[in-house]
Amino acid sequence: MIKKLTSSLPTFKTLEFKTGLNILLAERHETSGARDTRNGTGKTSFIELVHFILSERKNPKDDFHKPELVGSEFETTFHDDGSELVVKRKAGADKDELWRDGAEILPINLRADLAQSWFGLSSEILSEKYSPKFGALLAYFVRKERNGGFASAILNSSSQQGWDSQVCLSYLMGFDWRLPQKLQVKKDQKKDADTLASMIKSGYLTDGALDIKKMQARLDLLDTEVETKRVEVTSATVVDGYRGHELTANELSTKIRDLNEANLEDLDLCEGIDGALEEVEDANIADVRSLYEQVGIFFSDRVNKRFEQVESFHKQVSQNREAHLRKERRDAQERISRRRRDVDRLQRALAEKLALLRSGVAIERLTYLQSDLNQLEAEQADLQQQIPKFQNVAEDQKRLKREIDDLVDLIGQDVMERDAPRKSAVKIFADTSQFLYDEPGQLIIGKSTGVAGLSIETDIVGKKSGGKNHMQVFCFDWLLVEAALTQDRFPGFLIHDSHIFDGVDGRQIALALKLAQKKCDSLGVQYIVAVNSDDLQKIETELKAEGTDDFDPYEYVMPTRLTDEPDGGLFGVRF
Repeated sequence: MIKKLTSSLPTFKTLEFKTGLNILLAERHETSGARDTRNGTGKTSFIELVHFILSERKNPKDDFHKPELVGSEFETTFHDDGSELVVKRKAGADKDELWRDGAEILPINLRADLAQSWFGLSSEILSEKYSPKFGALLAYFVRKERNGGFASAILNSSSQQGWDSQVCLSYLMGFDWRLPQKLQVKKDQKKDADTLASMIKSGYLTDGALDIKKMQARLDLLDTEVETKRVEVTSATVVDGYRGHELTANELSTKIRDLNEANLEDLDLCEGIDGALEEVEDANIADVRSLYEQVGIFFSDRVNKRFEQVESFHKQVSQNREAHLRKERRDAQERISRRRRDVDRLQRALAEKLALLRSGVAIERLTYLQSDLNQLEAEQADLQQQIPKFQNVAEDQKRLKREIDDLVDLIGQDVMERDAPRKSAVKIFADTSQFLYDEPGQLIIGKSTGVAGLSIETDIVGKKSGGKNHMQVFCFDWLLVEAALTQDRFPGFLIHDSHIFDGVDGRQIALALKLAQKKCDSLGVQYIVAVNSDDLQKIETELKAEGTDDFDPYEYVMPTRLTDEPDGGLFGVRF
């Protein structure tokens, strides 16, 4: 239990606790507004102070490292089985200092000692991955509202991982905590296997699964490609001025093409001239005279002389046209012959250039070939290294999935086989919730429907309302107290600040405190809870209305009271 909490800060309100129920009363100053009901008195700071004194690492952003508190010492006296433990911590600007019973100690060592004495955690367990840890277990008995500690009964904070909750609750409630621990280890291995598979190129996947045969086929093909490329690189000869020779060859090819196209034009011209020559030879004026005579037209001698003159003139024109056409034909044939000689000459020069180009490569081409070879060799080496690693990845994924499913089944089987802790937990939650709401709530424990592992669900009447949701946390925390006591894994105290009663009516608060008082007396534990003065007045009114006289909450109010006055609160200062 916590016996005393004090500080070197002169304005600090020393808190002294006793065994059983301790009500830390938070009173509003008469000038306070309605929104000050749960703020400014230091109730939350009290929770934060307990965590600060026992924390493993310095948090420079917390209240204790603000200028007003830096250099102040805070001291807590714990009482357990007749012996006392005094822990003092000093918030330093650069480094915090910690003492146990007057001797300086490292936070990690203090927490290791308390983990053993309060929760039965040996150093061997603490060193294991995904094992229950001191801070996570303590957070269930000293929930922090600012961390979302009252948002869920199952989680001690909104950032707690599912595996951590399963391990801690299994440990406190008497189930096999190593099963969710092993489950998380297997999940890590499965994640690694999945990540390994996803690193493989999509070309090596078939229907989303790794296809080793494709990898091996690619490697087999690469062996040939690499050897071929190596021969090509080693046998390549670099030709000096390769680019110049290549340009000359291109120019020669262009000239040859232009000459051939010009020859085709002249060949067409010659063909046209041949046709024209045939027309000249076929032209005969006698045919015209015969045509006229056939239709009965006869010419006089005078006309006949004129026709003879025309005929003579026509023959002369035909002869002239024939001579002109034959000259054009000879000119075209000469041009064709000349071009053909030029083409032959250019083709010989082109053949020499092409032969030279074929005999070697440009330096840029050799560099490109070498780059190709390097890429192929890198892919080859990568596959040679990957295939042995990935040979059984698909099998590992299947195996790990089976093992994960088996562990989830084992978790469910473990819960069913451990009748005593399971039935006890179900009964405690039902009895506690029934005391508050007249109907028993349900605690459902078993394996999850998926691969989450251990599933713990709470269900009480009207739990959707904010107040009843917090009462669900209240019921579950008292379940943990009794279960942890049975396992000898309880620190001796449970602490709630007034946020546990947010949205809760006076009757339920009265019943909760009355139940807590009974549990403290029967179990021999300490319960520290902060209550606002307004709530306490509501409690008193409800108790009087019910005619209850066996419980007076004022009997459990601590002598030190916190207020929201300017010099009030736990520290006596305003930040």
